[in-house]
Amino acid sequence: MPAILAVTLRLYRRYPLLFAILALAVIAPYELALLAITGYGPLRHNHESAGISWLLLLLRTSLITPLVSALHVHAVVAIDEGRRPRLRAVALRGLKVLPVVAAAEVMASIGIFLGFVALIVPGILLSLRWAVVAQAAALDDEGWLAALRRSQRLTATHYGHVFGLLFVTAVLAWMVLLGVRAVPLGSTSGAASVAVGVAADTVIASFVALTLALLYFGLRAWANVPVRPEREYPHLHDLD
Repeated sequence: MPAILAVTLRLYRRYPLLFAILALAVIAPYELALLAITGYGPLRHNHESAGISWLLLLLRTSLITPLVSALHVHAVVAIDEGRRPRLRAVALRGLKVLPVVAAAEVMASIGIFLGFVALIVPGILLSLRWAVVAQAAALDDEGWLAALRRSQRLTATHYGHVFGLLFVTAVLAWMVLLGVRAVPLGSTSGAASVAVGVAADTVIASFVALTLALLYFGLRAWANVPVRPEREYPHLHDLD
């Protein structure tokens, strides 16, 4: 887990604009569209009805999270292959695999939700089992069902590592959000609040996506399963 976080920070230092732009290109239109429709900015405090909340969760699950995940994992592949990651090329690859990544994320989310309904523990186990389903779907090119199985196989003997990384990531994201909301910015629909909220959401989404991308590569390395049979990934050996 420390190695994955260290590599995440290292990549951020090398390519700060790349990962920020990849996330911002997805987060900003989404949050601005919500602002136009609901009148509430990114730092809103659950003003939506239950139906709207479920709709927003569905949008997050089926579009926003999968796209950010696909973009980041393809950027990491480009970096590790020694190529300069081009925004246009990474975006096209991310969009190309979006349908299968979205399908995998939606099915995993449904299963996890039902697991939480069934006395919580099954939901936690499924969350760990399918932690890297988006990354598997984006790179393996074998369909959403195969991505679910791939994630299950990779995480099967590493639940402790996966839980620890997800927990630390969630705590860091919560701290960023809590810190931003503590700043007096006025109305959630004001320009300052919207700008800061979009920035915070972008940082959180990007950090989580990059961390999970590196978790995926780390799990592949630990299982001695190459991501591409004909290629090596020397820059990810720190995860071994």
